[in-house]
Amino acid sequence: MKRALALLSAAALTLSLTTCSKSGSSGSSISGEAVVSSAPPELTEADVLAAYDRAAEVYDWFDLYSLPASGALVTEDGQPYDSSRDGISYQAVDYDGLNSYADLDIRVRSCFSPELADEIMGDSINYRDIGGKLYTASGARGSNLYLLDKTVAAEQVDENRWTVTLTFFADSYELDPSDAVIGYSQKTLDYVKTTDGWRFSAFCPSDALDETADTVFRFSYDADDFSKEEGDIEDWSDLQLACWLLHADGAFSEGPSDTLSRRFLYDPGSWFAELSVFPDSPWKHADDVMKAPAWDTYTWFTPEDQAKLDTILDAYQPKNDAEQALLDGLKTAWMQTNQLHQDEANSTFCLVANDQCLTLGKKGGDYPWLYTGFPETPTFVGKGDNGEICYTFSYGGVDVDYYTYSDTGGKSNFVSRMETSSPAVKTWWGVSVGDGQDAVLSAYPEAAYTENILVEDGDGAWVWPGDGEMLGSHITFYMKGDTVSKILMENLSD
Repeated sequence: MKRALALLSAAALTLSLTTCSKSGSSGSSISGEAVVSSAPPELTEADVLAAYDRAAEVYDWFDLYSLPASGALVTEDGQPYDSSRDGISYQAVDYDGLNSYADLDIRVRSCFSPELADEIMGDSINYRDIGGKLYTASGARGSNLYLLDKTVAAEQVDENRWTVTLTFFADSYELDPSDAVIGYSQKTLDYVKTTDGWRFSAFCPSDALDETADTVFRFSYDADDFSKEEGDIEDWSDLQLACWLLHADGAFSEGPSDTLSRRFLYDPGSWFAELSVFPDSPWKHADDVMKAPAWDTYTWFTPEDQAKLDTILDAYQPKNDAEQALLDGLKTAWMQTNQLHQDEANSTFCLVANDQCLTLGKKGGDYPWLYTGFPETPTFVGKGDNGEICYTFSYGGVDVDYYTYSDTGGKSNFVSRMETSSPAVKTWWGVSVGDGQDAVLSAYPEAAYTENILVEDGDGAWVWPGDGEMLGSHITFYMKGDTVSKILMENLSD
């Protein structure tokens, strides 16, 4: 995901008032107070990133695609082009502000150092001055098929140099799962202060993914190929395992995920370092990979391993923002695993609010169980038919009803109903208020439609499971038109 930052500029307003002091000295003042003139602001990260965007557009005119053009085709000497006898054809460039070859030269030199600008302009056969106008031999080579997206980051080295780091992310799984290219490569560009201003002294195309980099891998997700490579997985790096898991499912994921999670417990520093590219990546399933150690440890590993994970999450000191994001994600996942697996709770009937998983079903221990930020005291609403004590409270856009079994002293509880009209809340499978019918059926394909609802609740509802029984736990997606207006999760006793 490319960061796009606009370069903001404002006209300077200069106000100068001159007065004389009793001693005869002079200075600037407004209402008798001295005005201290301020120096121009330093170059900011936003300035550098905006400069990169401008330079990337220009550089790509010479490497990736030509400037737009229109009009009649001509030869290099300006004669009408005849495909039967003439070589390269040219068309007049149709781009605002670039009318002549000199305009293009100025634009290039405004972005790049003199040496690099000479190289760019000198190597190009795509642009010509024909009759005083700028012409191009239109063409495009096509962008890198393996490139998914890129990120751009800028950092100041000293007062005369910044570096711009480009991270190119590869993912060609959708093109060919039997020969998928997945990973990333990086390039660092220098942005230097010259006598003419700030210029890039090195550059690269916008799709400059290096497929030969040690951090780019080729995988086959074919079952036969995987069985041949499975024995080599122990030799894979943490990054290679993580990249594999971006698209692995079922049996393809179990061994590699277990291996990577156990490595995390015994060498968390390596895991954090190698996966530090994941938080800013555009990979679709990056979150699942980043949280895997928490889920695997809770589900499959021993209590000793779980205690070790607790210790790591409490003690690890992140080395940068990326590692901090990884740590925060693991802490959230660890909290969610515990919330989802308490007593009879599970992810099927979960509403995610403020990263916490509110679930239907039994809750052991005193309110607020394993949650933080709940109201200090729930609201008592009466007693049920069997003497249970009923309460309600609201948290993060969710209204929750639960009851306490009368003979347990508040140690055994049951959440029977959760309801939300907040778009900020989602089900575990990702459906929120404001989503359309397609989103509901994609996540819950067995849902059944009913119009048997109260008029004030909407136009109809999708109910999951759609077995028509409406007993036990179920989810109701109330619709207004084609849009979810409210989500209800409820447990009705048999």
